Amino acid sequence: MDNCVSLEGFQKKPLLIMETNVVANRDLSTDQILMNEIASGNQDSMKHLVDKWKNVAFRFFNKSLRNEADAEDLTQQLFIKIYRSASTYKPRAKFSTFLFTVARNLLIDEVKKNNRRFFLSFNEEMCKISQSVEKFEKYEWQETLDHAMRGMPEYHRTAILLRVQSELSYREIAEIMKVSESRVKTWIYRARSFLKEAIGGNV
Repeated sequence: MDNCVSLEGFQKKPLLIMETNVVANRDLSTDQILMNEIASGNQDSMKHLVDKWKNVAFRFFNKSLRNEADAEDLTQQLFIKIYRSASTYKPRAKFSTFLFTVARNLLIDEVKKNNRRFFLSFNEEMCKISQSVEKFEKYEWQETLDHAMRGMPEYHRTAILLRVQSELSYREIAEIMKVSESRVKTWIYRARSFLKEAIGGNV
């Protein structure tokens, strides 16, 4: 994954300097400062941003699609979109909120375009859902978990994925999914309950 994002595509067309987008650096996070520098045409800042977030983005896509090639392609698309939006980016929220909002939109488009289904790979965090996971062989657990995830609405899957895998706060997830925090908490509760019931019925 370390080399899946190429910077070549970001250098074909220079970005315009948008002075109206510049905010005092003391009020911005490191990522937000990088975005302002990218808007001014700083390629090194884009490289720093990619290096910091590419593995996080790749894991998000790969956990949903369970296909490394597609995850790499979407990761590349994500940073191209971020690069192209730098001149209009406004640091109203945390950069991670902006990044995952763009990533989720790409993921939804990919699923719709190819009639794909979401998958969630086996991982330690999800193992905690069931106290009896030792009774399963790994492939049996994976099959059961995948089947359970396919039975969830997309917004339940995305909410629990952002919470468990990316460790975002309820507020951040609410901003990404454009709903209230209470709605997010409800979705995650229902997702966990659904998984417990689905897995528990097979233990």
